Amino acid sequence: MKCIYCNSDSDLTVSDIIPTALTGAKLRKKFVCRTHNSFTNEHYEKTMIRQLDIFRNRIGLTERDGDPVRFYAKLNIGDYTSEKNISVSDNKSIMDAGRLFRMKDNQGHTVLVGPKEELLKINGATEEKITDLLLEDISISSTTDIRDIFITESTLHAVAKIAYEWHCFINDVEEFQKDIYGVITSYILDPEQTNTLVDVVNDGYVAMLSERFSRTGSNMLFEYNDPDGNTYVIFSLWNVIAYRVKVCTHSAEPSIAHCPIAYFYHVDGTQKGTMFGILGDFHVSAISPSVGLSTLSQETKSRLSNLGERDLSREYLQNCIAEISKKLPAYQAKKISIAELLDFEHEDRIIPIYILEQIYTHRDEYLPSEDFYRNMQRILQTDDRFVLTNETVKGTLTRYLDMDSNGTFISMLNDALLYFQTTCCMDQ
Repeated sequence: MKCIYCNSDSDLTVSDIIPTALTGAKLRKKFVCRTHNSFTNEHYEKTMIRQLDIFRNRIGLTERDGDPVRFYAKLNIGDYTSEKNISVSDNKSIMDAGRLFRMKDNQGHTVLVGPKEELLKINGATEEKITDLLLEDISISSTTDIRDIFITESTLHAVAKIAYEWHCFINDVEEFQKDIYGVITSYILDPEQTNTLVDVVNDGYVAMLSERFSRTGSNMLFEYNDPDGNTYVIFSLWNVIAYRVKVCTHSAEPSIAHCPIAYFYHVDGTQKGTMFGILGDFHVSAISPSVGLSTLSQETKSRLSNLGERDLSREYLQNCIAEISKKLPAYQAKKISIAELLDFEHEDRIIPIYILEQIYTHRDEYLPSEDFYRNMQRILQTDDRFVLTNETVKGTLTRYLDMDSNGTFISMLNDALLYFQTTCCMDQ
């Protein structure tokens, strides 16, 4: 095996074909030398990932060490807004001991917000001057131009890298073939080279395919040979925006029947391939990045706003349960409060517990003979992805706090966890 960029057969390293920062599914192969692996990471991938940090956090992706993704944004608590962007990851990061924020109210007055014990250390501060704020009033906001996320040169180069390495992975290419891949590798390895290989897809069939099989934060890839002699890879990032990358040319005879396989890489770590059939000439419609994003701007923004939804997959719940279980013994021993168990009222802790509670409450409706996803659709009465409104989250939280105070929350949670693990996971 040799490096697919330079044919070096020494110092090969494992490449994350899709950066692990963008997916929970591991897709790796040892076919890139250390020099070129570091080059693409430093020049393109780090920049692309940093631009997507707030959305990575919303999807539920984590850093390599398992910590929540941190990002810079405005902090809003009730009528108060931080004066500048701050580094946050979740409610717990906002509640870090000793952290104070300068914020403004609706009249433009500056106030300090933070833990009461820290505020009282300030000269002149008294109990009478401090107002209690509700955790459920915490929100984060960030204003970002989607052009600065999806069509910068660093992003387009990173997308070309993903498409090329994925093509090599799928087709068992294990060396650099200059006559075939010289054009795309030249583009990937030259930060100054402007884009001529990556377009934005505006094809209804691709949108339908991605929408049908994607979950929140899923990446979809497939390749095809078009009638003009080009081999393209289609890369749909999180079902938000899709790119068409010209990887190479081909000399295959035209065929009236095409059966590409679309591969889906999900946040919960699972992968799935779906074959689809096309009769007649197959060509994915795509246009230049700037025109494409302008044309699809409203659709792209809408899809971004939907990244807070949660899928009804068993793997999603299992991953959440693993995090909850780490703190559950300390909560049962009353060493931590329910606020800490719920990560200071973070939705990614409240929503899975709510789903578990609904499964247990409606356990008479759960049919082990049916697919887990179908059971969830019936129990939660939804046809698609699952999302709770802010009002429902607040109401659920209030109910859990009441249950905690009368001692019934822990018994409910233990019963729900036991039922899920003994019944819903039996067919794995």
